[in-house]
Amino acid sequence: MLKKMLLPAVLLLIVGCAGDTKQVAFPGEFANADYVLSDQNAKQWVIASHQAEQCIYPTLTRIQQSHFSKEDAYIYSQYVFFYPLDHIIGTEYLKMIQEDEKSMGYAQYQYKKFKALTTESMPKAQCDVLRANARDDLAVVKGQYKSGMIEETKADGSKNSDNVATNDNKFFFDIIKWGTALLL
Repeated sequence: MLKKMLLPAVLLLIVGCAGDTKQVAFPGEFANADYVLSDQNAKQWVIASHQAEQCIYPTLTRIQQSHFSKEDAYIYSQYVFFYPLDHIIGTEYLKMIQEDEKSMGYAQYQYKKFKALTTESMPKAQCDVLRANARDDLAVVKGQYKSGMIEETKADGSKNSDNVATNDNKFFFDIIKWGTALLL
């Protein structure tokens, strides 16, 4: 009699324990996506994305973001969304996501799912490099050519260029600017 009751009790225990694991259904609209971003990669992506945004745009508001120029919006999307994801899954898979509407939709779904994750800020040295790269890329996108070559320096250590009205002597530039404004 004990054996007859023990077998159903063990089966009920096994079924009961198995029922505690939740399986989240895969959203049907993303079926047949070329690349499915895993939860673990999505979490890493959200954290890296938040770090990049906090580094490059520490005081950005929604209003400011909604008034971005085309160039600013492009740099924002590259540095805050695509470059962090590229470092996590690789360039080949990122291209797959970008070329497939369902994969892109699922990646956005995953991002929104884990968007509330909090993170520590990026190390200062890494942030400085990222910020400088973003600034340089923005200048290039806006059509301002920036040479990648090191500028030659004179014997006294100064740059080999005539900096008449640049940031090096901003005071001189401000005087000219305000003087011409008052004359007009």
